[in-house]
Amino acid sequence: MILAKSDARISELYDETLVKDPEQIALGQALRLKLANTCQAVLEVSGHTILLQHNTTLRRLILIRNPFIDPINVMQCEILRRLREDPNNSALRDALLISINGIAAGMRNTG
Repeated sequence: MILAKSDARISELYDETLVKDPEQIALGQALRLKLANTCQAVLEVSGHTILLQHNTTLRRLILIRNPFIDPINVMQCEILRRLREDPNNSALRDALLISINGIAAGMRNTG
């Protein structure tokens, strides 16, 4: 289930927006490659062609929620960028906490 919930595109957005250190950029790229390789290995071992092929209800729920969670991720990335420029901005800190809670609720995780 965790593999199906993960989204390398969002990770890449955070890297492109927030990461400047070449070693950290390389780490993000390596982790996204490992994610892709792990997904592929799970599909090969399970004999499935898509993740959660055996659980259509959960797969459908994840697909339905993504259009709502993705914009919150994009906003959170921008909030983090602005917070780095203005770390004492309490409105941005509040917005960050709200975005964390929104993403966690949408993913049905505990934040």
